[in-house]
Amino acid sequence: MPVGLLVGLMAIGVAGYRILGGPGTSWFDAIYMATNVLTTTGFREAVQVEGRPSVMLFTVLLLLFGVSVGVYAISMLTAFIVEGDLTEEFRRRRMRRSIDAMSGHYIVCGAGQTGIAVLGELLATQRPVVVVEEDETNAAKVTEEHPDVPLLRGDFTDDAVLLQAGIQRAMGIVLCVDSDKDALVGTVVARQLSPSIRVIARATDERARARLKAAGADGVVSPAMIGGMRLASELVRPTTVNFLDRMLRAHDPSMRIEDIPIGKASSFVGQTLREIAPSQYANLLLLAMHSVTGEVIYNPPESHRVEAGSTLIVMGEAEGVLAMRAAAAS
Repeated sequence: MPVGLLVGLMAIGVAGYRILGGPGTSWFDAIYMATNVLTTTGFREAVQVEGRPSVMLFTVLLLLFGVSVGVYAISMLTAFIVEGDLTEEFRRRRMRRSIDAMSGHYIVCGAGQTGIAVLGELLATQRPVVVVEEDETNAAKVTEEHPDVPLLRGDFTDDAVLLQAGIQRAMGIVLCVDSDKDALVGTVVARQLSPSIRVIARATDERARARLKAAGADGVVSPAMIGGMRLASELVRPTTVNFLDRMLRAHDPSMRIEDIPIGKASSFVGQTLREIAPSQYANLLLLAMHSVTGEVIYNPPESHRVEAGSTLIVMGEAEGVLAMRAAAAS
C-alpha cells in the first residue's frame, strides 16, 4: 500500500510537470523535477517555477503530499519490521521455494501427537516432508521443534492447500486427524488430485476404517486396535517388543526395517541375491522378499533371482537403505 501511494504520487508529479511545464518540457525533465521535489534534495529546477503560479501551486501540493506519504510509508515499514511481519514473509517465501523444489516427498496433515510422531519418523529416516496444519498452537510447536521443515497453515481438505504442498509430485500423504469425516474428505481430495499417491489415514473405529478404504485410502490405521495389540504383545513377548521398539523410536534412527521396491528398469532385475549383496550397503540384512504374486519369502536363498515388481524387505541403517534404494532404482 505505501509503495503504491509513492508510485502513484510520482506518476502524478511527472504528468503534472509535463503538462504545466509547457511545450519545451520533456518527459525526462518532468521525471527529474518530480524526483527533485518528492525527495526534497533541492537541485536545480528542470521546469521553471518562479513567476508561474500554476507550477508553484502544483509544487507546493506535491511537496505536502510527498512528505505525508513518505512519513506514512516509513512508519508502515518500521511497524512491519518491528512486528516481525517482514521476517515472517521472507520465511514464507523461502518455504514456498523449498516446497516447489521438492519431488517424491511426503505430506503430513495434522500436527497433533500422532502427526508429530509420524513427522519424527520420516525425518529420522531422511525423507523430505511437508506439514499441513490449521491449528495455530500445533503449527507453532512444529516450527519450534523442526524449524527447517516446510509448514503450510491451512485446511488439508482444500484443493489449493494440497496443491501448494506439492501433492502432484509427492510420494505419499498421511492424514493424522481425529475427525473421521475430515479424514474421509481428505482421502477423496488427495486421490482426485494425485491418483497414484499413497494415502494413509487414521480411523477411530472399524466403520470409519471400511469407509476410508472404500474412499481410496491405501492404508488405514486404528489407534485403538494398534494399542490393544501392543498391550497384548508387551504382556506375552516383552523382549521381542523391546527389540522392535528400538527400531521405531524417532530419536534412535540407527536401525529400521524398510522396503526396497524393484521397478521394471531396475538394474537388480534378473540378478541373484548373491550378486546384489545387500550387506555391501552399510551391512543391510535381507529379511524377506515380497514376490510379484504376493507371496512373502522369508530369508530367501542367495540363489533366488529378483523379478520386476517384487520388493525386498531389509533391516539396517537409514544411510544403507537410501544407498540400496538408489542402486535399485538406477
